[in-house]
Amino acid sequence: MDWFWTVYAFVIGLCIGSFLNVVVLRGFSGESIVLPPSHCPKCDHKLAWYDNIPVFSYLLLGGKCRYCKEKISIQYPVVELFTGIIFAGIYYKYSLGLTEIFNVNILFLWIAAALCIAMTVTDIKEKVIFVIHTYLLAGLGLVYNFFNIGAQNSAKITLWLAGFKLTVYQSFIYSILGLVAGFFVLFTIAKIAKFITKKDCFGDGDAYILGALGAFFGVSNAIVILILSIFIWGGFAIPVFLYKWFKNKEYKLLSGMLLFIITTALFLTGEYLNIFTSDMFR
Repeated sequence: MDWFWTVYAFVIGLCIGSFLNVVVLRGFSGESIVLPPSHCPKCDHKLAWYDNIPVFSYLLLGGKCRYCKEKISIQYPVVELFTGIIFAGIYYKYSLGLTEIFNVNILFLWIAAALCIAMTVTDIKEKVIFVIHTYLLAGLGLVYNFFNIGAQNSAKITLWLAGFKLTVYQSFIYSILGLVAGFFVLFTIAKIAKFITKKDCFGDGDAYILGALGAFFGVSNAIVILILSIFIWGGFAIPVFLYKWFKNKEYKLLSGMLLFIITTALFLTGEYLNIFTSDMFR
């Protein structure tokens, strides 16, 4: 029956993916995510419930609006399907049993994944990262590690703050270090790159992204994510950037998207990478 709950997690992911499309598109337009109800962005016709079934409605309608026959963006089914796959992958890897689909750990991981997916879509679509999303991910990570929800490190550390004794999980210390180091390391790299090239090589939100990822996954994982990102940038993206630079054309790396891709790979295959890190992936 394990497959049943994995499929169930996939369906939940499809629905969350549909909601993320609303969050992303209305975030750009400034509309509320609650009102007005779902409508076609071309003709503004209100959509019926059967027009909003994730992935299936798009396929049944042939990728066109039922009312105005204009094409529906491929973004809708792609985001829904990708979110479904990620949610199913998280459940399959981190569930504790057949009845544990709604355990707190998986819930936190799903929320973190949803935030990362939303930021990836905005980065791809408009090369924009809404800083509020990074704040939410960072806050979620601090809470996650303060209560050691993932049970990744049960060791505790006693701190004395202004005369008060405070005992916290070691994972929370790693979380704070990850937040600070992730932000300032990438912020510094971005400033150095701008000084050398006289152009913005990184988006303004990239340092916030790595800081938020560091808060959730810990300092050592933030370092791994950054190192892998640098290798990939060096092998693929930097030659393209240099070409554009010599041609005097503006070009920014989709570094936010790259950070999330690497995080996803570590997240779902981390047990094979424990030679690098031990905070989260074992």
